[in-house]
Amino acid sequence: MESTVHKHLKHQALLWLKDKMTDLCATEVKFMVKRRKRTADAVGINMKRKESRIIEVKATRSDFLRDDILRDELGYEAVATYAYLLTPTGLLAKEEVPTRYGLLEIDEYDRITVIKRPTKNKSPKLKLETLIKRTGRAATNAFLFQQETKLSRDETDGVYRKDPVAVMVRATCPDCKKRRPYLLSPEAAHVTCTQKSCGRTFELNRARPYQTAAYNEAFMKKLHEAAEANETESADT
Repeated sequence: MESTVHKHLKHQALLWLKDKMTDLCATEVKFMVKRRKRTADAVGINMKRKESRIIEVKATRSDFLRDDILRDELGYEAVATYAYLLTPTGLLAKEEVPTRYGLLEIDEYDRITVIKRPTKNKSPKLKLETLIKRTGRAATNAFLFQQETKLSRDETDGVYRKDPVAVMVRATCPDCKKRRPYLLSPEAAHVTCTQKSCGRTFELNRARPYQTAAYNEAFMKKLHEAAEANETESADT
């Protein structure tokens, strides 16, 4: 499982690339080179210069030492114009950095410093057009995931999911195409669109349903107690 630090460093790598590359950047870019699967932590493309940069994040020494791709003949430095390692300050010595890779260090305030410049690869093993496609796909997937996450966040953090008596589900009406939240029973098979100009009843399992929250008896009890407390306060005033 990816650590919080590694995820944070990937985001900082993306910001650094955006500042340097200006055109197209993404994290978790998947591609193949001579039938070998690769996933780059961060990729940046400069269209005008026709250059690519890959940053591989290493949050710990153990992560660095066990990564055989860094020493492979078809590693990241072989497929991009420039390849870097991004690590916390002081994690690696210059002498430990694999051939042709650059070294970036990030301090506790997220300031990135170039410790070692990479060697330019004038003939990358992967076509720039291919890397552009893969980077564009990764950027699109990340955007869509972010949008879905915003719409589907469970505000209760799953506290009341056990043995639910009601669920909150987001679904898309096949007529008006509005994606809305619906409070339903866990066994509900159909739902009626709440858009005033629509009102169609449709099958839930065909409407891209996504359960965002669940509410059990404990939640209902808390809700009832909160309502009673509110009524008492209103009466007192």
